[in-house]
Amino acid sequence: MKLPLCFGLVLPFLAASLEAQIQTLVVTPGTTNSGVLNVPANGYAMVKSADYTDGGALLINVGGASFNLRFPDENVDNLVIAGPATIQLQALCCVYMPTFATIEVQPTPFPPDKTLTVGAYSGNVQVTMQVSTNLVDWTTAINGMVYTNSPGARFFRIQMVTNAQSP
Repeated sequence: MKLPLCFGLVLPFLAASLEAQIQTLVVTPGTTNSGVLNVPANGYAMVKSADYTDGGALLINVGGASFNLRFPDENVDNLVIAGPATIQLQALCCVYMPTFATIEVQPTPFPPDKTLTVGAYSGNVQVTMQVSTNLVDWTTAINGMVYTNSPGARFFRIQMVTNAQSP
């Protein structure tokens, strides 16, 4: 599909005006939850760092499904959350110990460098779709399977292996 030339000229200016925001969620002594961070519908967020010393949890809601990712039990660094979503930090053990998580919110669609492209003459490449219900544990999705009436949300990603062995 060809885009009109004027669209191709305007799009870079629109993209330049939308910048990433880096925010730090903090739980201070005497509080148990931070403020809520909103991820826009066409955007995504990436956890840049978290305080693993005293423990905390990210409370994430994506599409009506809630997730409680506790650290240090789970490494949340570089976790990507597609919008629309909300993220909140919760203290786990002690309301007198501060904790934090730094999150980058991108108001633009997921970046093209995070997509999968298999170029011509790429050799043996194995592409697998994977499914998760918690964004941590991933299993191979079954091609053509219908995922309906599940009690929670399901998330999908694509994994590529180069120099794969032929079956």
